[in-house]
Amino acid sequence: YKRNLESHMMKNTEWGAVTYLSHSEYGSNTRVRVNNNSAYITGYAAIEEPTKGYTTNSIEGNRYESTQLKQDGTYTINYYNPSSVVASTTGNYTGIYDLSSGAWEYVMGFTTTTSSLVQGSSGITSIYNDFFTNENWNLYYDLYRVTAQINNHKRILGDAIGEIGPFYNEKDLDNQTRIKSSWYKGYANANTNTNLLNTSSIWYARGGSINYGENGNSFAFSYFNGAASKGLSYRIILNP
Repeated sequence: YKRNLESHMMKNTEWGAVTYLSHSEYGSNTRVRVNNNSAYITGYAAIEEPTKGYTTNSIEGNRYESTQLKQDGTYTINYYNPSSVVASTTGNYTGIYDLSSGAWEYVMGFTTTTSSLVQGSSGITSIYNDFFTNENWNLYYDLYRVTAQINNHKRILGDAIGEIGPFYNEKDLDNQTRIKSSWYKGYANANTNTNLLNTSSIWYARGGSINYGENGNSFAFSYFNGAASKGLSYRIILNP
């Protein structure tokens, strides 16, 4: 690791780029298998492709479990097991893992609706006090410049959110109706007219969680308030 490699937290559009590439002939060109290890250990893959929507852990075809590092489980296998490559964006060990389920992942994509809150609560301003005001830093985040809830036509194309409709409602096995996208049934915290980020939920998160079943995948998205949680992670990018 060297500082001049331009390390930064993954942006929403960078997540979108990786997701689209994984869906293409340059990637695995199929659904990326979920990480269903509830210990939140990176590199794990579900033995069986989830076939059920969001539900409890008692339904075959949608199971998750906790294991120790480098150990396989009944329903999940670790990175060193060659069969785990189904969770890679390229279908081999050189690809990117954990874009499907595992923990939700914060990305650097937020709204200006509460920009003062973002600035005030972010430790980065203690290091770079002009991070949110100097345009030279724009390279490191996607800023959704709206004053109300983000409309479909005001999103940033290429982030694998604005383009993955149509969205539709479907009832899952826990008897709850959820909105999903037409791309692999990815969980979509949206509706047909407006989408995401508002005054209380200012930050994008991607990928879904361990208990989202087939609804958790690299096209899944939601929003959160920026608070820390064991079920929320993030990803570091190095640009050579």
